[in-house]
Amino acid sequence: MIDNNKGWYLVHSKPRQELRAEEHLKNQAINCVLPLIEIEKIIRGKRQFISEPLFPGYLFVELQTNGQDWSKIRSTRGVRDFVRFGGVPGRVPESVLEHLKILEIRDPAIETNAPKAGDKVVITDGPFKDLEGVFKISNGEERSIVLLTILGKATEMELENNKLRKA
Repeated sequence: MIDNNKGWYLVHSKPRQELRAEEHLKNQAINCVLPLIEIEKIIRGKRQFISEPLFPGYLFVELQTNGQDWSKIRSTRGVRDFVRFGGVPGRVPESVLEHLKILEIRDPAIETNAPKAGDKVVITDGPFKDLEGVFKISNGEERSIVLLTILGKATEMELENNKLRKA
């Protein structure tokens, strides 16, 4: 049921303090949404899935349209200010929040399918397409080192991660 006296607004957070702002807004009984996305990153040489804000630096808050409770938003830890257009806080359509909630429901538990040292991999693109090799180590966020047997000799080759798949 939609309450016509309330509306969704966009709040700008301080750098990398979205989670802090969300926590403090919820402590004040303010309905807020911080959409998160699971992304794969290589941290200290290991592939990991971490949650990051879908819109870094921004949160959605639901407030009374009459301006009640607005003053405490700006003094909330982690919050910088409202996103404003011509000095007026910009209102976010309800449909945007509905779409974001649908995306969160659809988000399946992510299974890591990244190869580990010793796993057999197949090259999916390039001059060595369809060759099978052994995954050695990740070399940064976008490349990996694979051992290929070429002309009877094991050779290390650096390839892009998107051109590899587990065998």
